Formats: sequence, C-alpha cells, structure tokens
Amino acid sequence: MKRRPAACAALALFLLLLLLPTGLLKESPPITQKQSGRITGRVARWSVREEGMQLSLVNCRIEAGEGSFEAERILVYLSGAAAYPVGADLSLSGTIYPVETPTNPGQFDSSLYYGAKDISCTVFAENAQILALHPAPLRENLLQLKKRLGEVYDAVFDEEDAGVIRAMVLGEKSALDSDTKNLYQKNGISHLLAISGLHISLIGMGLYRVLRRLTGHYLPAGIPSILLIVAYGWMAGASVSALRAVIMCALMVTADLVGRSYDMLTAIGVAAIVLLLTSPLNSRQSAFLLSFGAVLGIALLTPLLRLYRPKQGRLFQALSVSLSVLAVTFPILLCAFSEYSLYSTLLNLLVIPLMSVLMAATILCGFTGLAEIGAARLIAFSCRLILLFYRKMGELCLTLPGSVLSLGTPSRWKITLYYIMLCVVLCLLYREKRRQKYSRKPEEFRPGRGVLTLSTALLAVPLLLICIRVHSGLQVTLLAVGQGDGIFIRSADGTTFLIDGGSTGVSSVGTYRILPYLKYEGVGRLDYLMISHMDADHISGIEELLADSMTPGGIDIGTAVLPGINEKDEAYEEMEALLTEAGVEILYMKTGDILASEEFSLTCLWPSPSAHSDDRNELSLVLLAEYRDFDMLLTGDIGEETEGALLEAGLLSSVEVLKTAHHGSRYSTSAEFLEAVQPTVSLISCGAANTYGHPSEETLARLEAIGSTVFITKDCGAISVRTDGKRVSVRKYR
Repeated sequence: MKRRPAACAALALFLLLLLLPTGLLKESPPITQKQSGRITGRVARWSVREEGMQLSLVNCRIEAGEGSFEAERILVYLSGAAAYPVGADLSLSGTIYPVETPTNPGQFDSSLYYGAKDISCTVFAENAQILALHPAPLRENLLQLKKRLGEVYDAVFDEEDAGVIRAMVLGEKSALDSDTKNLYQKNGISHLLAISGLHISLIGMGLYRVLRRLTGHYLPAGIPSILLIVAYGWMAGASVSALRAVIMCALMVTADLVGRSYDMLTAIGVAAIVLLLTSPLNSRQSAFLLSFGAVLGIALLTPLLRLYRPKQGRLFQALSVSLSVLAVTFPILLCAFSEYSLYSTLLNLLVIPLMSVLMAATILCGFTGLAEIGAARLIAFSCRLILLFYRKMGELCLTLPGSVLSLGTPSRWKITLYYIMLCVVLCLLYREKRRQKYSRKPEEFRPGRGVLTLSTALLAVPLLLICIRVHSGLQVTLLAVGQGDGIFIRSADGTTFLIDGGSTGVSSVGTYRILPYLKYEGVGRLDYLMISHMDADHISGIEELLADSMTPGGIDIGTAVLPGINEKDEAYEEMEALLTEAGVEILYMKTGDILASEEFSLTCLWPSPSAHSDDRNELSLVLLAEYRDFDMLLTGDIGEETEGALLEAGLLSSVEVLKTAHHGSRYSTSAEFLEAVQPTVSLISCGAANTYGHPSEETLARLEAIGSTVFITKDCGAISVRTDGKRVSVRKYR
C-alpha cells in the first residue's frame, strides 16, 4: 500500500467521514411538513414515467408559507407528457413534500439517499411555465436518445422484460415490476439491474479495442471511448456504481494512452476520493459500500487465492471472484437487505457469464430498433431467452430449502469486529505472499496450511456472531406507522407476535414500514398475527404481509388471531377470506382465553362472549401481556364504554406499561380506567399532524395526573420496551 497513496488517502477519508455524526454531513431540511408553494428552477435532466414527467431542477428558489429559501436541487413530478428541455427555466406551483426521515429500524432512509444527491424536497406540481431557455443540446440529445431506446424496448419486449432491460441498460428502475425486482433481490442477483462496471467496461473497453484495431493508434481510440463512457454514465442516471465504473474505466484507458500499467487499487482510491468529496454522505450509502466493497474484494482477495491453487480453471476463477466479493460485502448486504440468499454465489456463476451477451444483444436491439423495429424483434428473441433463463433459475432457487436466510441487521460492534478480523487475515495472507515472492524457488513454494486455517478461524468467529442472533427477555416494539397501529412482540423463547398492522396516514405501510422492520429483526416466521379489530388504520397493511407470505422467500405467517365476536361485518368476513386464501390458520379469542409460551402469556380480557356494539372500536381485542413480574395492557381502540365494562367485571389491575387506546383520543383512557391501571409508562401510536387531534390534551393531562411517563410515536419514532421480567427499559428510535 506504500506505493498506492491514492488508495491510502481514500481509506483515510472514508474512515474519517464514517466516524463523523451524520448531522454534520447534511444540511437541515428547509421544509419539515407538507405545504403548498411556488418554485422556480432550471431543468437539469428529465425522464418520462407512466404517470407523467419527473424533472430534476437545480438552482431553485422556493416560496412556501410566509418565507422563501434556495435549494440546490429538487425533484418535481408533473402529470401529462409536456416537454421541458434541459436548460429550461421553469416556474411552477404545487405541493411540496419534505424528504422523509426514517421512523423505524429497517426503514429506507430517504433523507440519506436524497441528501447524497443534494435533493432538498420533492414537489408534485399542478402546472409549469417556461420562463427562459438556455439550450444544452448534448444533454438534451442524450436524454432524447434514452427516451427513444426505451420506446424501442417497450415495443419489442413484454412489460416485464422491458422493465428489466430498461433497468439494465438505461438505469430506469421505475418501470421495473415489483415481483421481478423481489425475485432478483431475494436471489442475490439484483446487482444485474444496476449500471455498474460490467456495463461500462463492455461499452467503453469494447469500443476502445475496436477502434484500436481499426486505427492502430491509442489516442484516436482512447479519447472517443472515454467520452462515450462519460456520456453513457450520465445518460443512465449517474448512480454511485455507474460513476465508480466510469472513473475506473477512464483511468484504465488513460493508463494505456500514457504507457503506464493500470493498478486497480489506485483506480478504486481515485474513484472513492472523487465521490466522497463530491458528496460526503456517500460514505453511508449502501450503493457506495456495495460497489466499492465488491471491487475491493476482487482486487485484494482474488490474487491471494492463487497461492493455494496456482492453476485455476474458469469455474474456479469465477468462484474465487464471487467468494472474494462476498467476503468483503457480506455485512453490508445484511445492513442493506437484512437477509442473505443462500444460493446466490452459485446462481451468479450461471447468470454473470450470460450478462455480456445480454448487454451486447440489448444495445444492438435498441439501436437497430431506431432504424427498423422488425429487425429489433429478431434480436430481442435471444434477449428474451436469457431473461427467461434468469427468471426460471431464480424461481427454482427460491423453492430450495433455506433459500433466503432471515439473519436481520447486525449490530455495529459485530460489523466492526468482522472487518478488523478481515484486515488481520489480509495481513497474514499477504505476508505469506511475500514469502513466496522472495523464495529461492517460487515455483516450488508451498504456502503454509496453518496460515489458511488460522485465517479461516479468525473470520469464522465474527461471521457466526453476525449470523446468530441471541434473544433474551421480552421485547415489545410500538412501530411508527403514522395514524395507525402496529405492535411487534418477541418473547424470551423467540415466539413472535404482530398485533395489528395498518395506517390511514401512510400508504403501503406493510411494504415500507412493517416488513422492513420484521426483516431488520431477522424474523423469518411470524408465529401469531393478531388483529384487534377491522378498522383500516389497524389492518391496511395486513394484505401486503399476507401477499409476502405467499411469495417464495417471504416471511411465513403461522396463525392469525381475531376477536371472537358474534356479529361479523363485511370487513371482518373479508379478512377471514384473505387469511384462508393465504393458508393461515385462524383462532378466535374472547375473555379468558390465553396464548402462552413458557414464561410469557397473552390473556384476552375483551371481548366477552356476550359483548355487542355498533362501534367496532368497542369490540377490540384487549390483551394483558405478562412476563415474570412484568405486565403490559394492550387496548386496541376501546372507548369509555368498554373501559367501564372491564372495570365492572373486575378485570383490570395495575400494569407497568399501557398501550393507550385509540391513539390517545379524548374519548378513551378515562380517569377511572387509569385509576385502576396505574401505568408507569404509557405508549401512544399516532401520526404527525393528524386531523383527529391525537393525542388529545385531555388524555395527556389525565396520564400526567397519575404520574405516567408518556412516549408518542409521532415524536419518538418506533418505541421499544425491553425487560428481563423485573427491570424495564424504553428506547426511542429518534
């Protein structure tokens, strides 16, 4: 590394940025809540989407409320297909949305993603007016070419395949079918859908070699090749992986032009420095970490494997590359996806060799289609065969036992220990490599097997720590789902429960909040799905969970528990039908029924067999959770009517934690109820700026009057309660 100052500088810069608090690397959002406003800015790029246009505006000025501010870049969504060329100054009005910060563990961090792109907010515009034009013909023509190529792919492929080709060749993932995206992700081959080194090198180095043969000179071949890969990288979206590949490929061609040898580690270092200085937040982006981790694995580990097997066939070479990449990126993969595809290494051995053929064929298909669509359809046939092979192999792998391992997101200390041990292993192996270099007879050198055994052992310990999650005590997490409810419970013996899963304030809450949290926790099977009642804010995400459970590699659901009521309305019967269709066993709970596992139990206090009400809320499941000396009351959306019935029946006693009913409504959690329950801690689930005024000032005052400490999801994010049965700790995600 002494001869590679760029690589050393990049490593030092990366570690420095990684140690700094995230708040120092990004600016405070100018807008913190949705509001209407007027925006002016210049079009930097545009793309056509199914629902309209997406514009990236730079040098923006936003007037919202009583103030105005400047923003470096914003995203604008417009309905319709009106053309707004690159360089056009626009004035538009619409609804401005702040960049969302995560409220639950495992949730996608939009603020980090958009912050790395200097995007301050998103705008859904109602109208736009062109104020002036500052033509940028090169960038506009590149985007027009991208649009026309996309239209060719839409014409010659079916919708599913066209989405895959658009993602692979043009960097457009918006047209990618969600089922296809999940198939690639669960099989560990989603990197095929990202513009990366394979795409850039095929285009850039392919052109360079052709021009070298045609011209016989370096310069006439190198300059056009570099310009082409830069233009292609920008046209395809200028993602982190694409920019990394563009810089490294350009350095490779440049090294050839000036008669210098190409060093991969130096190229990695230069690319990392450029991207980190351009946007320090890249140091926390999974795309950056995975992209650079993969090429680092190839550069550092693959040459070492030749020590122990100097004569390598193509299969072993491919396997060496895959294992080298996996060794460096495994913890990052778990941080990004919380699960590992067991057969991904073997599957990549099958699909990657075909990727060059697929890329060449799709590029040829696209440009041929610009002239003759019929000829493009002939070329598309071979592409469809390869994509069919990818799909069938992916589906086959997901039917194999243990195809997707739900390992969860490892803690930071485990990740740190793993990479420290990896560095130690690299030092040991490179010392062994130097012994070979200075051996009197290198051809007869036999590396010490003891070094390999020691290296394996050093990596095995942190690897096992990452893969194995040890659970102790009881964990209860009130998820931040907006205006709704979602409660996750894991008992000391590992039995998992989800009580409710819905929201009226967050769309697709199951997909974007509940499922990511379950994966973060390493939940491969949900033993019990409990539904307190059938209001939308408690069940809107359940259908998404059931759909995932029916997908190979999804989270399995064991048993559903519903309130045992006499009169079932339409929503109740629809839920029963959905559960039956998903193959989930249904249990019904009423007063006195108990679910128990070792020292943990859930006792149903309500509804009673004779309970009747025209209000669903009053027939909610009321559950008493008990673990050793700890108890917690879960109240659904009951109001004062049911609280009175519980008091009259003598079913209430003091508890340590109360999940406050009906999101803190003033019509629940009465003074008489609280006098009986006396919670030390009260949890409230509600959305920010909800129209119901939850939680009400009256309810908060009543909780304060009995000395209960209140935690609210709209302020705290997810709230996690952990206990060993005696001591209780409460943690806020925010």
